[in-house]
Amino acid sequence: MPLRAGIPLISDVDALLQDGLFRQHTQYNSQFLAKHGPSLRGYGRHWGENPLGLWSRRWEYPFVGQRLVEFGRQKAGPIKILDAGSGVTYFDYLLCDELPEAQVICCDYDTSYQPMFAAINQNTPHSRVSFMQASLQSLPMEAGSIDAICCISVLEHTDRYGEILDEFIRVLRPGGVLVLTFDLSLDGRFDVPRPQAQALLEAIDSRFAIEPGLNAVAELARMDQKDLILSTDHVKRTNPELLPWRHPLLKGLYDLLKGKGWSGGFHSKSVYCLEARRRA
Repeated sequence: MPLRAGIPLISDVDALLQDGLFRQHTQYNSQFLAKHGPSLRGYGRHWGENPLGLWSRRWEYPFVGQRLVEFGRQKAGPIKILDAGSGVTYFDYLLCDELPEAQVICCDYDTSYQPMFAAINQNTPHSRVSFMQASLQSLPMEAGSIDAICCISVLEHTDRYGEILDEFIRVLRPGGVLVLTFDLSLDGRFDVPRPQAQALLEAIDSRFAIEPGLNAVAELARMDQKDLILSTDHVKRTNPELLPWRHPLLKGLYDLLKGKGWSGGFHSKSVYCLEARRRA
């Protein structure tokens, strides 16, 4: 099942949940958690124990994985992938299993991830996943040394998009691929509101060749189709256990202190996904 770029529709997600691609991810993730659960305990307390148990990740991981695996299989020989803002999940190990000649470098600012990866790799024979603690605005990598980059729901946590995109361009080889997702604020109160999303997409378009058939900025019009698109509003009605806000009162108070007004601990959001290439 080819997964469409842009803002996913509810019908897209429903079809994916019945597809073998989603079963592959859920089975691999379950086995990964069963084997490495103790190593992931600290990460799970902060970000959730099950990455596929979050409302948007059920779409994002299969989308990004499908695009990277297709790219890797089309490329002859070894492939070096950078997971920018990786966290610690099953995803990078699944990529290596799907691409026998792949090497995945996980990059994140959090120093606590290093021992987690070390413990996982100790129990993963011949692991081709490594971890590097670094800022995405200043990657300690040579120019043109990376074949593919994935960046999954990271850019909404920073306002220095341009610097990160410039680093991605620098370290990618000509023809290399970037597969990117980021949150969209449907009510404009949180990250990423529509004007900021348009500016981000225009910045990507000025640096990369966005996949054919996707009018990246025009796709934002789907934000007005709340009854059709994947959103936290839809998930709240259908699968509220997939929302990340376990303590809404505390979250609401935090939002109030940050000058966002009273949110009640709920953010109306969707997600945007795309593939782009570094121009030759």
